[in-house]
Amino acid sequence: MSTFPSAPLLTEQDEVDSAEGGIDPLGTEPIAETLGVLLSPGVRERQLHPRFLTAMAVSMSLCEDYPLDMTAKDGTSPPWLVFEWYAVEGLVRSRGQNTKDIEGLPGRNKAATALKDGVHLSARRYLKTPSVFGFHGIYRQLARNLRIEQDGGLGECGFELLSIWAKEHKLDGFWGTKPGPGRQVRDRLRDALQDGLDAGHVTRSGGWSGWDFFGHHLAPYEFGRHEARFLANQLLADQKGFRGEVLHFLVSEKGRRIWSARSSERDFHAALSKRATPGLAELLLAIERYEAFARLMQDAFDECLFAITSRNQRTQRVSTAELGRLRSVKQAAKEVPRIFAAVEESLAPFNSTALDLKLKHDFGELAVRQSNQQWVQSLMDHHCRTQHDKPPDGKQPWVECFEDHTFRCRPTYLEDEPPRNDGSYVHFFRTNPLWSFAQDLRMVR
Repeated sequence: MSTFPSAPLLTEQDEVDSAEGGIDPLGTEPIAETLGVLLSPGVRERQLHPRFLTAMAVSMSLCEDYPLDMTAKDGTSPPWLVFEWYAVEGLVRSRGQNTKDIEGLPGRNKAATALKDGVHLSARRYLKTPSVFGFHGIYRQLARNLRIEQDGGLGECGFELLSIWAKEHKLDGFWGTKPGPGRQVRDRLRDALQDGLDAGHVTRSGGWSGWDFFGHHLAPYEFGRHEARFLANQLLADQKGFRGEVLHFLVSEKGRRIWSARSSERDFHAALSKRATPGLAELLLAIERYEAFARLMQDAFDECLFAITSRNQRTQRVSTAELGRLRSVKQAAKEVPRIFAAVEESLAPFNSTALDLKLKHDFGELAVRQSNQQWVQSLMDHHCRTQHDKPPDGKQPWVECFEDHTFRCRPTYLEDEPPRNDGSYVHFFRTNPLWSFAQDLRMVR
């Protein structure tokens, strides 16, 4: 098996409205996501490069005079999205020869394909859901948490970030009333933005001098020293969660060593909890217990898929009696009811009513002591309900369940590798994006 679990993330190629539901088959992600938000407010797993926060500040400064409900000629694309088209196309044009320069740029494949086809980016040629998968969508929550964005415009820290960036890039006049070389650059970008709104697509040709702006001033990795220091300080100054405390330990000598060894969040949290403040230690215990609970169920489900797959090759179905004899199923049937109470206790201090109700509603039937055969039937029933309840109209289950209590795996989800059974976390808790931030901002060598 791979060293790391597959991240529960959709890529820009995924059909997000497909009838298939290829992630989170047991519905354990929402509670983990809530715990992750409490741990590192604003940070999401898809975030890797904090330079996009600067790009957003530039975007908001150019879009500030447009009403919030303004859209392009296509009737759907707001000004920030039109700027994003220009930014992504500009970075691909100016930096696309070296893929490492634009690694982690959302929409880069769409832009490269559009350029190859001889057309510009537009709503039809860009990401299907840019408000989720574009760089504005991916980084918006963090921008709000850091007060770079406020009510759709620049917040207090956004003004400061923009001023630092303009000064370091010798673009005085880009923002504010002072004259300077940045004023001409801003006017060039603003004209392009307006023309893009009027046309409903990027309007500048390959010879436009403005393309170099994106590669020279907004490339994902090329921070000015003061810009990097400002963003690092903002990330460390977390008033509503524990992001700063986690990041402080991550960039320490011990934190770096532990994370670099195996990139294991379980190992990292175990070390962090020994020196954490009481509030953080309590949250880390809740995460550890919930992940132990989720791992038991996930390993049982994965071993069922593995067993069913071996029968699928002979077009045979597998019974609950056979699945009940699997090692991971027997362990989960024994341990899940025991650990369920501990999970409830640990979740209590954190939005206790909502999390406790969700835990009981979603997983209560698996916490009942029953035979191995009955428990695995409950697991499969739980999976089918989880898939059925996924928005907007439900998803197909991975396993076909028959009235005689036998099962067959659907071809898309055949599993030819055994379960992990290594105690690792099922979910992700922001250490990877924070590590990427620290590297980009030169907080670690």
